[in-house]
Amino acid sequence: MATKIKAVKCPQCGSEKHTQIDDKRFRCNSCGTEFFIDDDDININVKHHFDFGNAGNGSNQSRLTTTNGLRVVAVAVSLPILAMILLIFIGRWTTPSSGSFLGKDSVKVHDQKICFFPMKSSGQMCFFYLVERNYSVGYNGDRSKYIDGYYYGFRDALSGKVLSEGLLISEKEADKLSISSFSSGEVRYFHQAHCWYMVVPKRFIYEIDPKTRSMKDVSNALFAKKPAMNTGVLLAKFINEDYGEGFLVNNNLAEAYYYFPATDRLYTEEAFNYARRLPPTELNGELRDSTYYKLQRVNISENTGAGGRLRLWQVRFKFHLGDPQDAGYFSYDMTHQWDRDQRLVSAIPITDWFTGFDAHLIYQDARYLLLAYCANLAEEAPTVFQLRNTKGTILWTQLLDRRAEVNYAVRDGSRIWFEAETDIRDMPDETYCYSLDLA
Repeated sequence: MATKIKAVKCPQCGSEKHTQIDDKRFRCNSCGTEFFIDDDDININVKHHFDFGNAGNGSNQSRLTTTNGLRVVAVAVSLPILAMILLIFIGRWTTPSSGSFLGKDSVKVHDQKICFFPMKSSGQMCFFYLVERNYSVGYNGDRSKYIDGYYYGFRDALSGKVLSEGLLISEKEADKLSISSFSSGEVRYFHQAHCWYMVVPKRFIYEIDPKTRSMKDVSNALFAKKPAMNTGVLLAKFINEDYGEGFLVNNNLAEAYYYFPATDRLYTEEAFNYARRLPPTELNGELRDSTYYKLQRVNISENTGAGGRLRLWQVRFKFHLGDPQDAGYFSYDMTHQWDRDQRLVSAIPITDWFTGFDAHLIYQDARYLLLAYCANLAEEAPTVFQLRNTKGTILWTQLLDRRAEVNYAVRDGSRIWFEAETDIRDMPDETYCYSLDLA
């Protein structure tokens, strides 16, 4: 008997929103459950989230397919020599095949990933994401139910399950406001304000709240008590991180101001340039001793701009709490040094020179430094992760099975989480989510 589908509902959550994988298989757009229809027109079979099997090295491997083509794979690898366990959670956004048949009641969802950040949500690790979403609806579907636009959400780091999702701005509204593109650089965490912010390109400031797994427009609320901004926000963007945790904003009279949420202070451009170079003696105790670590990268020859010679430094300085600073104490390769705000205390190397290319210091705290780099310049050279303590001593080194770009990481207990993106020539980029065990 031929298969007939009428108002197919997800057997897991009851949602009628689904993506048709092939003639008989479907994926729920709400909870990610994959299910299929038997030919007897009666049974709806659920493909449970985890299918367990054995990896080549004898460790357990599980696979999870979740909504909108995001595939999450967890792999536990035994490394007795390093006394370390690596847990990898791999996520990938894919584009539905344009040649596949779209059933009359089916909906296809195409998500173009914009950003993916690890965050803590009430003690639970999750990943915040922003995607540009487009819907394709079957010929018998109601197109009015589906809104193309920019969607944000939170996924559980362990299972990949969507914890919450919402529409940030519709495609039509974005066109009206001349918002044409987003980037991962539009999201930052302000440590002094203890808050995540996103700048919707050059226009609005949003607060990302992992606790409530939501976003809200705070463009007006931030400046409610600032008469200079009474005309509203015309433009907004993050300032250079060397200058502090703040925004450059223009009101609707085109006047420029610098705003710092942690202290709720608004500066004119003249006041900002003056304040960021005030010496410690004039800062009325609004200082603390701070230490951070910097990776020195020197090109190994004139034929490359990817570094090659690496060295870690410990930098101590006087940090101006939540306000302007001028902490760009070094040139890119650290061969030149200056102290325009007179707040630099010391800068000393903590390692000898070592070799690595396209290197980044992706995580640092009072105990650990995590590096990501490539051992050579070959296009297929995989990314290397290396954990050191803050004295520069190597604790372990782990080779990834691919080359990936990594920029930001978050620590949760004994585990560090981060997002990585492949960058292979002539191939679409893929996004992966990883966690590394510190022990």
